[in-house]
Amino acid sequence: MDYKKFQSIFFKLLAIFIGCGIILFLSCRKFESSPYQSDKTNIPTNLNAKNIEKLLSSDSTSDDTVTIIFTGDAQRYYDQLDSLVQKVNQFKNIDFLILDGDISDFGLLQEFLRVNERLVKLHVPYICTVGNHDLNANGSEIYTRMFGPKNFSFTYKKYKFLCHDDNSREYNFPGNVPDLKWLSNELNDSSAKWFVGVSHVPPWSPDFDQKMVHDYLNLLGSKPGFILSLHGHEHIAEEPVYYNNDSVLYMNSNGVQNNKCYLLKLINGNIIIQMIQY
Repeated sequence: MDYKKFQSIFFKLLAIFIGCGIILFLSCRKFESSPYQSDKTNIPTNLNAKNIEKLLSSDSTSDDTVTIIFTGDAQRYYDQLDSLVQKVNQFKNIDFLILDGDISDFGLLQEFLRVNERLVKLHVPYICTVGNHDLNANGSEIYTRMFGPKNFSFTYKKYKFLCHDDNSREYNFPGNVPDLKWLSNELNDSSAKWFVGVSHVPPWSPDFDQKMVHDYLNLLGSKPGFILSLHGHEHIAEEPVYYNNDSVLYMNSNGVQNNKCYLLKLINGNIIIQMIQY
């Protein structure tokens, strides 16, 4: 082979090889980390349990008021979430913050991590329930690894919070989401005086299994002391309503992008509601 021709082919192949290497390098920087990778050292775990432990360890018996920041649907609104965290940190005597589902938009690990990077800057514990968007892609596994079980409860100052998965549509309406048996067992807790439900989808949404609405509402309303049911999903805070004409007040949170959230005070089973702007 002619030397000059060989040299030309060699340098063309070398350029192609280098170009492919550069493309691969840049592409890899965009790849989403997977919860199934062997290196999981940068993924926090059991955040709800850790924050509940932090909350309970700070419990003051001299104060029976529970003060909560209630919001939902973070979904990549990172700038607004930064503003919310800064605002909450200006308040005194906040017990904890609830982010009521849709931590992520597409169920990607990086979305969960970016939200948590902001929430860890709070001066108070935070609780995150699972939303329908959190169940996209590998989101179900990521949520469980980072935050823990999708159905969980805790009791704080005589109030039992029942955080549960009611994203029925994401499971193709199987007839057991929400898990009424789990809820019923939790409601048998005689150590709690009042009960608060926390789930993403409100029962009037078509994304809630409509075949279960009647039994769900009646279960909550049948328990003496069940005072409040908190929801997100719709991104707009609607007027709180006694939806089933019983003692349970149903509330929808604003999405984080609306720059408004609820401040709730629970005092001897009574609810004081305030909207704050950030």
